[in-house]
Amino acid sequence: MQFPPAPIQRALDTIDRVQQRFKPSAFVVGVIKRYGDDRGSMYAALITFYALLSLFPLLLLFITIASKILGANSEAEQHLVNSALSRFPVIGQQLSDNIHALSRSSWGTYVVSLLFLLWGALGVTSALQMASHQAWRRPRKDEPNIWIRSWRGLRLLAVIGAAVVLTSVAAGIATSSLLRSVPMVVTIMVDVAVVVVNAGAYFLAFRILAPHEAGWKELIFGTMVGAIGWTVIQQIGGLLLSHELRHASQIYGFFGLVLGLIFWLNLGAQLFLYSSEINVVIAQGGWPRSLFDPSDEVKAELGAEG
Repeated sequence: MQFPPAPIQRALDTIDRVQQRFKPSAFVVGVIKRYGDDRGSMYAALITFYALLSLFPLLLLFITIASKILGANSEAEQHLVNSALSRFPVIGQQLSDNIHALSRSSWGTYVVSLLFLLWGALGVTSALQMASHQAWRRPRKDEPNIWIRSWRGLRLLAVIGAAVVLTSVAAGIATSSLLRSVPMVVTIMVDVAVVVVNAGAYFLAFRILAPHEAGWKELIFGTMVGAIGWTVIQQIGGLLLSHELRHASQIYGFFGLVLGLIFWLNLGAQLFLYSSEINVVIAQGGWPRSLFDPSDEVKAELGAEG
């Protein structure tokens, strides 16, 4: 017996032909297929793992540095730290409630946090570079050595750090007592500013990761998708998760917190990789594609057998 039955197969073939002729759907299918071919989910999981290792040490050091520079318990410190933590859904409120406990940590804690931060952060940047190398289909001989990879990683970290600081400043301005009389206007301006900052961070990250021959115009569409998508994830994701966990029990809330954080990090990683694949598909013309095309590896195996 044929599977699927002939009528269903004919209907699927018709849908496939239609999606290939309709440019928006053909482009979306091309990006999704390319993401699967390049093992995007595997790299997203790897990025999530290293990001989880580096996130808490990063926030601990940020709070410590802010306390040293601005003065512990000062109003400026409270504004900056609370604004920065508000950009981190799921854990932001919990960390904000324990700022003083974190700032009283010992120097040994800071050293261990710094080591974990470097390990996790460079792990994130290395995974991003491997994913980009795979997405742009660069030959193995062009893979960067450890020094080039580390230098690129430090540049990526600088971009991420600058984006966090700038978005925190924007959020701090929004909560300023001088601007509370026009909350709607301020909210719109802050959201626009955050999108602009995220767009700049995405573009610089794509420019660092992409091969030299990729033009800046080919990176624009993926940059805008990533910047808007990341802003939406920060705004909506945090509200939904916080609402769901607000009335949870202590044990259930703890596991929900951890799972929610992992989900949030993985969602951000997949968004970045999908945005990168958008740039690749635009640059290399990887569409339209059939819904039933085998992956590139299977094609290569079939070609070798033939």
